Amino acid sequence: MNQHLKAIIIVVIVGALGVWGFNQLFGSKPVENSSYATLETYEKKGVPNFEAKDLDGQSFELKSMDGKVVILNFWASWCGPCIEEVPSLIKLVKEFKGDVQLIAISGDSKLEDIQVFMKSFPELKDANIKIVWDQDRAFMKQFQISRLPESMVLGKDHKLVKKLVGSIDWYNKDSVAYVKSLLGK
Repeated sequence: MNQHLKAIIIVVIVGALGVWGFNQLFGSKPVENSSYATLETYEKKGVPNFEAKDLDGQSFELKSMDGKVVILNFWASWCGPCIEEVPSLIKLVKEFKGDVQLIAISGDSKLEDIQVFMKSFPELKDANIKIVWDQDRAFMKQFQISRLPESMVLGKDHKLVKKLVGSIDWYNKDSVAYVKSLLGK
């Protein structure tokens, strides 16, 4: 019996060491979650300036919108929830008459799909709304967008104040009050 006990203890120890060694070599290693780190940087330091072209081919930079609340909205014409929130986004932007800027970044595969979408929402042609086609998904990669719609609300200093995943009603008394607070009104 004594030898059986010793053999069992040795097998358990060798097995435990084998499992530990396997996990050291092949197990998952802790990785810094870059998405959270990026969001934290955007909150503390602001979203880095970027340049983009709208659908009319006009270039603009984020820094040209200093002093305005900016909504970066990532969407696609085939995305039902994206379509749902467009009318309320338009109303919110128009409510603030130039103090709020919408940059709507489309992940559509074809420009034609965006153009058809634009015919359904002619109100998107507004001085305070920029529609961008993210043809190569560079903006979606930069901002680590994983689902549509996703939006980032930037304060007047372009620091991230809120990230929203999914469709919301942008034009209601709470949203209007929140944007007023960001503008200091």
